[in-house]
Amino acid sequence: MAWNLVPVWSGDFDFFGRQRDLFSDWLEHFDDDWRAASFEDSRRRFDRELDRVRRELHRMDAEPHTLDVQQPFITDPSGNRKLSLRFDCSAFKPEEITVKTLDNKLNVHAKHVEEGPGRKIHQEFTREYTLPENVDPKKLKSHLSSDGVLEIEAPAPKAVEAPKEVLIPIEHLHSKGSSEKKEEK
Repeated sequence: MAWNLVPVWSGDFDFFGRQRDLFSDWLEHFDDDWRAASFEDSRRRFDRELDRVRRELHRMDAEPHTLDVQQPFITDPSGNRKLSLRFDCSAFKPEEITVKTLDNKLNVHAKHVEEGPGRKIHQEFTREYTLPENVDPKKLKSHLSSDGVLEIEAPAPKAVEAPKEVLIPIEHLHSKGSSEKKEEK
């Protein structure tokens, strides 16, 4: 007669239950701050940390996807009033970024996927913005700067009051050593 051996597991089969089961084995590897407290205090702290990880594990993006811009209009140095929105897309290649409208909703989406042996990187960015009344979605224009800032603009309706944008020149400071070298020449 042949016997089949079946392993028996008496603990939780989920990841967090297994981490709790292994806590006593790991405690000796934790830093002194963990070991200085009583075992039960350390265990409770560990449980709180696991609960925090569980809550935050699938939260990919803490920022809301829908933008609420209080003052989206500016007056540029030439005196033109326009809608102006900027997005940091520096982590994405130009071909990974899409800008589209559906009725009066502007949608900016960027997605980067990189795969290699034993690894996969997935980064995604989505923002939605409800265009103000009288802004024509067909007149939106987008520009991507060399440093990855995506700017979306459209002419503003005539009735819109927009603050005047003032460009402030940037003074470039040189290190003390570089100014001394200039004086020597």
